[in-house]
Amino acid sequence: MDLEAIASEVLGELVKLGAEDASVIAAQSFERMVRFSNNALSVTKSIKDVNVFAYAALDKRRIMGSTSNPSQNALKEFARRLIESCRVLEPSPYYAPLPKGPFTYPTHTNYDPEIESCEEGVLEEYAKQIIDQAVKAGGERTAGAITAESSKISIATTGGVMRSDRSTRILLNQRVFVGDASGHGLACSTRLSTFNPLVAAEEAADYAKKAVNRGPWSEGVYDVILSPTVAADLIQHVGDAASAFAVESGISFLAGRVNEEVACDILTLVDHGVAEGAVNTRVFDDEGVATRDNVIIEKGVLRTYLHNSSTAKRFNTSTTGSAGIIDPHPWNLEVYAGQHSLDEMIKEVKEGFLITNNWYTRFQNLRTGEYSTLPRDATFYIKDGEVKYAVAGLRISDSLPRQLKSISAISKERRWVYWWEVTIPTLAPYLLIKQTNVTKAVG
Repeated sequence: MDLEAIASEVLGELVKLGAEDASVIAAQSFERMVRFSNNALSVTKSIKDVNVFAYAALDKRRIMGSTSNPSQNALKEFARRLIESCRVLEPSPYYAPLPKGPFTYPTHTNYDPEIESCEEGVLEEYAKQIIDQAVKAGGERTAGAITAESSKISIATTGGVMRSDRSTRILLNQRVFVGDASGHGLACSTRLSTFNPLVAAEEAADYAKKAVNRGPWSEGVYDVILSPTVAADLIQHVGDAASAFAVESGISFLAGRVNEEVACDILTLVDHGVAEGAVNTRVFDDEGVATRDNVIIEKGVLRTYLHNSSTAKRFNTSTTGSAGIIDPHPWNLEVYAGQHSLDEMIKEVKEGFLITNNWYTRFQNLRTGEYSTLPRDATFYIKDGEVKYAVAGLRISDSLPRQLKSISAISKERRWVYWWEVTIPTLAPYLLIKQTNVTKAVG
């Protein structure tokens, strides 16, 4: 069966078995990956997945389940077991009926048949060019992965929704090494024509070369410039904190702050279901509601939480097209562009660091937003408005609420960032953040 038929079949079974409310999503993804290391291709693989996700409600009892077996008999058994399990649950105080259609859905151009039909040989050629570019730009060795993904998703609900969507994306994640110094490069696009991995390879090699000569530094409070890669990592956690589920669960530093100032007045943060180049494009959410643009922070003021129909009922508001049945969430985040170039931002720093990449972002307290993260690859010491030399062994230990209010400059330049450290695609600029606590990550 095709995806539309699968979603319709499972929905029909759930209703026949007594479901009063139900939403069924059938999703298919096809991924081709080429990995490279030590300047040579190392692994190629292809993965094709089909998954079915179902939500059902009966007498205010609610249940969710999933299966990866799309055979007709297996789907019927899946529906039967789901309803059988639902009947023994306690009624939920959080039940809200699924929204009723029809809805007007946005359109997008984030599907490229060239990516969907992209063979491993094409990716291998890209990988060879990426390796050559990194070496040509001064790198000694390089490693990474290039991935082409296509996905199709179909939804059927008791609210009268029957809709499909499809999208594509192509991604590069790469490190380039010179001695024991390294630089990191990323590229992501929804269309082959706008994918430019060679720029990322050259930038990573340039960072690696500049990171060879390291100098001393001391623990203290510094101004820091975060690259788009690092800024995206922190901003995605702001998007997570805007979920009404996170607020209710006591794990959001934005709780109780709607219409209050939570950031500097130059920061505007928007979540898009659909946006040009957004690699997690969706025209409908998991309840079948049309996705939309949601302004989370407007010139420093928190404007909304992200809602599904259940959280919207409890907050006495409307869904924002952000379901997750349990956890409403952002789709694709955008930080509005600022007025500065990177060079101008560097000149504003009396003493601080330019941080190009990070990992191991961990929260000590989600409710207050206290966290730490480790800069990795190329990090540079800035003194009197000039980059002096590379440094290593840093740890940022701070709080997101404080940092959001301490942003003093935002760059004009922005990039889409999406990789294993940034799981919510984010169109991010460089950020200059004042008075950040920096400690030693190693003795």
